[in-house]
Order: sequence, then C-alpha cells, then structure tokens
Amino acid sequence: MNSPPVPGHPPRSRSSQVALAALLVAAMACQAPSLPRGPQGIAVTGSDYAFQLPDSLQAGTTVLHFTNAGKVDHEMGMALLKPGVTLAQVMDRIKGGASPDSLLDGIVGILIAKPGVTTLGGLSVELLPGRTYALFCNFQDGPDKPPHSALGMVTSRTIAAAP
Repeated sequence: MNSPPVPGHPPRSRSSQVALAALLVAAMACQAPSLPRGPQGIAVTGSDYAFQLPDSLQAGTTVLHFTNAGKVDHEMGMALLKPGVTLAQVMDRIKGGASPDSLLDGIVGILIAKPGVTTLGGLSVELLPGRTYALFCNFQDGPDKPPHSALGMVTSRTIAAAP
C-alpha cells in the first residue's frame, strides 16, 4: 500500500518505501563495535612495612606497578592462594616454620624496587574472579632480622567479578 501523496512531492513507490525502511533498520543495527578493554592498571606502594593498594580489585587483565616509598629495599611478590585458603592460614604455616607451598596455586611474579623508586615495568596478571591473591615482601634488613612480611608487609585481596 502506497502512502498518501504529499503536496509538492512526487508519490513514493512501494519499492522505495521498502528500501527506505531497510536502510533505517540497517542504520539502527549498525552500532560502533565495542573495543576490547585494555588492562586495568593498579598502583601498589610499599613502605616500611606495609602495602597500600585499592581495597577492591576487579577481575580481568591487570598490570600492577610497584613504588617503594620506604627507606629500605622492598619486593612486591604476588601469590595465588588455593580456593578457600586465607592469608591468616598462610601466615600461620610460615610462623610455624613450615613451607606455605601446599596452600598456594603458585607465585604470580615479583617486582623489586630500591627506596624511592617505581619499577620500570609492571606485573601483568589475569585476575580471576572470586580468587584471593596475596602480596608479600620477604626481604630482610639483615641476616638476623625478620622478613618484612613478618613485620606487616603482607596483604591479600579477593577479586570481584568484572563489571
């Protein structure tokens, strides 16, 4: 069925109406493709003897950057805990003189920085939702001194699902 003629305009044919409708549908369906999200960057600061980082971390590709704001050398080691394992359990195992390896799915990586330095590179990791990661520094200020983790330079984060 043709539409009524519009004064001053030639009448549209059925085929031109169908073509116009198809063009409008196609234009509405064509949206800009969503670009892949780049890795999230997380700044981690180490001090004498603690880590500062966001309380909540999102799942997904992440690059952690480490700054040593302390007066002594520090490392930022990262480990993935086995499901259901807590940081307290890991620390209890270490305090008891045993290896925590059976409580870990593995070490993700380590960044090392001198005092007042930010590492030149970052630690890239695919953070898994619902999993817990521990950050630690096992450096010692001397052979008879405790590791920095025993002085409080250890923390963990359970990863939230990506938005």
